[in-house]
Amino acid sequence: MKLQTPFCPQCGAPAQGTLERLCGRADFNVDPGPGVEVEYGGDTKIWWDEQRTVLEQDDEPETPTNRPIVCCSEGYTWPTIIEW
Repeated sequence: MKLQTPFCPQCGAPAQGTLERLCGRADFNVDPGPGVEVEYGGDTKIWWDEQRTVLEQDDEPETPTNRPIVCCSEGYTWPTIIEW
């Protein structure tokens, strides 16, 4: 694939990847029950089949005017056309 805008407009660094939305489950440290206090157990199960790239208008399909969002190592994000 090729990026139409491969370098960050803010800092000039190259794109490191696309911005993604993921769903998952953050596990508890114990089984909950009446009167049982739970905390996060430190493990999250990611549901990879639901992963998707963030678009400029996230509720619309990808088009030349609704581009994927990429990000650099400095944390800046910008839209670009990805050519396959």
